[in-house]
Amino acid sequence: MSGTSFYQSVIYAVWVTNTRKPFDDPRVRRAMHLALDRPALVEVVKDIAPMLVGGFLYPFSDWATPPPQLAERLGYQTDPTAALTEAHQLLAAAGYTKGLTGVDFLVRENPATKTWAPAVQAMLKAIGIETTLRTVLPSMWDDQAHKGTFDITMGLTPSTLMDPSDYLRAWYSKDGPQNYSQWHNAAFEALLPQIDRELDEAKRKDLVRQAEAIFEQDPPVLPVSWEKINDGWFTYVKGHNPYNYFGSSNIVRFDTFWLDK
Repeated sequence: MSGTSFYQSVIYAVWVTNTRKPFDDPRVRRAMHLALDRPALVEVVKDIAPMLVGGFLYPFSDWATPPPQLAERLGYQTDPTAALTEAHQLLAAAGYTKGLTGVDFLVRENPATKTWAPAVQAMLKAIGIETTLRTVLPSMWDDQAHKGTFDITMGLTPSTLMDPSDYLRAWYSKDGPQNYSQWHNAAFEALLPQIDRELDEAKRKDLVRQAEAIFEQDPPVLPVSWEKINDGWFTYVKGHNPYNYFGSSNIVRFDTFWLDK
């Protein structure tokens, strides 16, 4: 057999509906963002799938804040104490000192998300947000995610390319097909055409980092984790060349494979 590892073209995240109170308040969503202990969430599923801590951009791309720097930021530190303190302060400033109850938590059925769900539930409870879990099959989740029939929902969504112009629009723009939170931020929308058209890589990277800074303060989603694929195959399987793959489900044409036996 042969084997290799490559990064997966998806984000695992919690989408928070922006169309109803109190989730239309960026302070509430940032408090929830800070409540997630991402290093712990990676540890929880290590026997199911290899995961990476990351923010709103592919953490293994040159466009995102480098992981060592990201690890120093609230919400990504191994010690969540400071992040939880700010989360409580944000909820209090938004008028929810006593927290929130009765939050509908829709979860896409998947080995990783089913394992994460009670952990995320406990992390949100630590800042006073109590949720009720509701797990559905992937086909049902896709339909309900698009319709917005949830308060918060956890699942995954893919992109085709690692270039930010692809997934920033699909995931985070006002009319993006995977903007399940129905999030809208005017400052970010103004950045999008600049990111698309800028030819100078350094200037374009600065624009993307500006977008990332907006996401941190006004979260369009709550990033949970990013997946890495460990791939193995028998050597008589031909046509399989995963060494430069980015993702396994949306890009690879398995109809070009054959068995040499």
